Amino acid sequence: MLIDFNAPIYDESGYGEALAETAKNLGLTHLCISGGEARYGRAANSQVRHISRQYPELFIPFARMDLDRDGPETVERFARAGFQGLCTWAPRRPYDDESYFPSYEAAQALRLPVQFHTGFLPHTPLDRARGVRCENMRPVYLDTIARCFPELTIVGVGLGGPWRREALEAMRNHQRVFFDLSGDVLNWIESDPLAALLGANRSGVWEKAPSKGLWNQIIFGSGVRHEEIASVERDYQRMFRSLAVDRQQINDVLGATAARLLNVSGSS
Repeated sequence: MLIDFNAPIYDESGYGEALAETAKNLGLTHLCISGGEARYGRAANSQVRHISRQYPELFIPFARMDLDRDGPETVERFARAGFQGLCTWAPRRPYDDESYFPSYEAAQALRLPVQFHTGFLPHTPLDRARGVRCENMRPVYLDTIARCFPELTIVGVGLGGPWRREALEAMRNHQRVFFDLSGDVLNWIESDPLAALLGANRSGVWEKAPSKGLWNQIIFGSGVRHEEIASVERDYQRMFRSLAVDRQQINDVLGATAARLLNVSGSS
């Protein structure tokens, strides 16, 4: 089983069909698809929903939620429209600002997982007008959200960017906090620090029993165009080999954990 928890949809004619063909060629069983903002070339939520209806056995639609504009009523509307998760980025305030709490409460009540982009975003000419501050997307804010909404499934995108220690601490303290290693994350972090952070079945500093790390909270997400998904999957496989990750943990990362979160078949 191979599930891509972070497959963006771009505002291009035929992109959904091309993504479906790529998924078939790579053996992907499910993809969580989402759109976003035009400044990043992303499709609108309505396009994402339309594409998911064309491939209902393959695509799982996530709605892009603007935390500064959308409230709990919008979250409920997304659920009624058939979206099975939410994604968000670039808030004007930190993710754990209490003004966003009603939206998180609605997502928790509706059992909708929420993807939070963590770390840096690509620069655009609209950033000043939009009030983009990458510090508002630090993974430490997911810790607050997890404490206030313990039944909410939280997925951080990109392992927190430069704040990786915060991402790992958030996972270590909360079983319902997960992260993907999407985009070029695995090209920027060395294997030894990653092994130290995630355990890699090694003994701790004080010679305790070997830690299995946090592999059951790491999930596969590409976060790239369909032509680049294979490259990200190879990065994951290279990481597994470098860190001697065992087969069960690999299965969890590549699909089993995501299947449980999404309640899709094959989640045993």
